[in-house]
Amino acid sequence: MFAVGGVMLWGLFLAPRAVSPPVPRDATWGVPDRPLRFVSYNILHNQRGIERVCEEINARKPDFVLLQEVESRDLIELADRLGMETFHHPRLYERSVNLDGPKATWGNFILSRHPIFDAESIPNPGGGSFGVWATAVVDGKKFVIANVHLSATWNANPIHIKKSGENRHRELTALATAWRDRGAPPIVIAGDFNQIPMGNNWAVMSGTWRDQLGALGKDDVTFGEGMLRTRIDYFLTTPDWQPVDGGVAPRGPSDHRLIWLEARAREIPATQSAPTTTRGAR
Repeated sequence: MFAVGGVMLWGLFLAPRAVSPPVPRDATWGVPDRPLRFVSYNILHNQRGIERVCEEINARKPDFVLLQEVESRDLIELADRLGMETFHHPRLYERSVNLDGPKATWGNFILSRHPIFDAESIPNPGGGSFGVWATAVVDGKKFVIANVHLSATWNANPIHIKKSGENRHRELTALATAWRDRGAPPIVIAGDFNQIPMGNNWAVMSGTWRDQLGALGKDDVTFGEGMLRTRIDYFLTTPDWQPVDGGVAPRGPSDHRLIWLEARAREIPATQSAPTTTRGAR
């Protein structure tokens, strides 16, 4: 069964939206034993061609796709071109909200080949939307998928640089707090963090979760063209995920590069106990 999370503008669906069903009662928190493949991609509003974007994603044959900078007008076509049936729930696509302005026409979009439940915007007490998350169920194991797009630094003005860094810190703190409030369940977080791998914000990211592409030695440039090139796109997970493979795609139809990760349940030696990240998770 193919499923894709997304909300379309009112009137785009021929069929009415269904209410997201509850997570199956027999599903338990954990990471599936089989490898799962994740793709994350800031697609630059499809400015350079939706066909090229989808070809690049389909070439990785992903189980989960986490997209940033997705225009609402492109949701149905993306789902169709990626071969995923629309799962009618209004919280798996979230339009970004600028902290200093109105709601944008674009946002974050999660697509999946597996059932997804309890989708919602990631709680942010500071206001604004920086991401969406949901509970996925594979082989009776449930875990959280989170797709983020944190505040960007648009110019070299020191005041702006300071403010955008502070905004990212609030967003990362809100994400970590909301995750812990859920009982710190198994999670895969991906997206455009707009954060280079250093400083206080990086300390929150790498100190709370694991940088899995970094663990694989695949810490290549993910953003930029010409002289401006850096790493700002990541996969962060709880320790119960074992990276199998992954990488950063060559330059393609965006100013970001597609990143992908294949991961499965971490093998726990008989002398060790399993990670306790799922205690009290909901």
